[in-house]
Amino acid sequence: MLRRWRRPFHSPRRGQYVLADALAGNAHARARIDRWWAAGGAGRDRVWRGAWFLLSDAYFRFGNHERPEQVAPVLEFLLEPDPTSGYLPRVRLTACLPQTAADPPQGLYEGDPYVRRLVQAALAFPDLELRRRLAELMSVTDQPGLLDALEIEFRSRARLDSTYVGAAPPGHETLCNLWYGGEPTALLRIVCANPHLPRPSADPGDVNLVLLPLVKDRLDLLPAFDQAVLAQRLLKCLDTWLPEEVHDRCRRALRELSARDGVAVVCKQAMLGDTEATAAVRAAGHRPAHPAWLPLFLLLTRQFAAYREADPEGRVLQLACFASEWGSADEDVLDELQVEEKAIIDRVLHVLETDLPDDVAASVRRSLRDLGPSGSSLDDDFCRRAMRRALLTHAATLVPEAVAAVVDAGYLPEDDDESALPVLFLTEQFERYDREDPDGTRLRAILATQSYLYEHEHFRTVARRNSRPDPWPAPAPRTSDSRSSTRHATTWPSSFGHF
Repeated sequence: MLRRWRRPFHSPRRGQYVLADALAGNAHARARIDRWWAAGGAGRDRVWRGAWFLLSDAYFRFGNHERPEQVAPVLEFLLEPDPTSGYLPRVRLTACLPQTAADPPQGLYEGDPYVRRLVQAALAFPDLELRRRLAELMSVTDQPGLLDALEIEFRSRARLDSTYVGAAPPGHETLCNLWYGGEPTALLRIVCANPHLPRPSADPGDVNLVLLPLVKDRLDLLPAFDQAVLAQRLLKCLDTWLPEEVHDRCRRALRELSARDGVAVVCKQAMLGDTEATAAVRAAGHRPAHPAWLPLFLLLTRQFAAYREADPEGRVLQLACFASEWGSADEDVLDELQVEEKAIIDRVLHVLETDLPDDVAASVRRSLRDLGPSGSSLDDDFCRRAMRRALLTHAATLVPEAVAAVVDAGYLPEDDDESALPVLFLTEQFERYDREDPDGTRLRAILATQSYLYEHEHFRTVARRNSRPDPWPAPAPRTSDSRSSTRHATTWPSSFGHF
């Protein structure tokens, strides 16, 4: 012991040595530790840093390397009452913890606390009683550093970027790691019990923290988030397993969106076919801010009464093309709602396959057949050209509505003459096809070099339906397998000297 006390008086680890003796039962060392702590200032800091030196030397929360028998006495010391603490619960631990959960600075370790490891200990420390006491502390604390550490742990489990096996009830899958078998994990129980969480978000883009207000039914905190980011995360939450009450809060939040950016995201996803977004816009009456999108939006969300008023002349696709021309004065709205022309045609053709009212279906078909050049602007013509290409792509796969529109409107590929022949054949425009390729040699030559663009089955179906020969070229003959033409393992030189 005398040799121990002869260590340098100003050693940064002096508190560690004295605290180690105190925790080992040395009454003199314990009295000194209590005196230093009560004195505050440099004395208390000496004890505080000494405790963290001891925890670090015991590999606190370093998995299999941890020495729980050395960690436990230090944690018990830090959990002793301290009426001077400014935070709940009033123990030594909360009296000195920093205000954030940031890791100690790089460089020489000076006994700085690892706040995040306290949360990990509350979830998985081997000593069950100490784990319970730490979990109880986390469940009531208002200490900012500990709240910060709880939020960091929560974020890592609420990222919604991986599927977790066993987290959801049997028969379901989830992207969230806050449940196990559908029951809350220890972290989620702590977070739900803590009355000081959630806190207002300091970062509007902190998307991984959106689930915390939803779990605790604090929808009043959602306006603090970036509304476009919020809307995207709410829809993602609805696309994976979460408890039904959380899903209900997501739906309510989607319907209560008022910021233009958030509403634009929900409107766009509804146009792309998201069922939850569609239900939200119909229930809440959300509308795109840009008027050019309104007829298409109403059609794709099946609000037919409003659609008839917005598009009495059957110009739904043409109006959507005008959006690129009109958007220059309001580019932020245009960017939020921009939908690719291919996706628009995909969705319109899908809607035409459903039970549309006759007048609505006629209006949409009229618009599909009027996608020729308009002459109004380059942007408008570019949009129409892209829609025609998308329509031709669907016609080449024998989608009935696309085939009918292509034939009626006379759409053909504009890139080169060779692209027209396959379309003429697949859309059964044989009068013109026979004039262009009476014996089928040109089409067969095109398919011989561009077969990757088409499906053989589609040509076979059309040929069979019209009692015509299959134009698909015959497969190339297989090459000989003789030893004279193919190298076999046994014919390679046995050494480099033969080369």
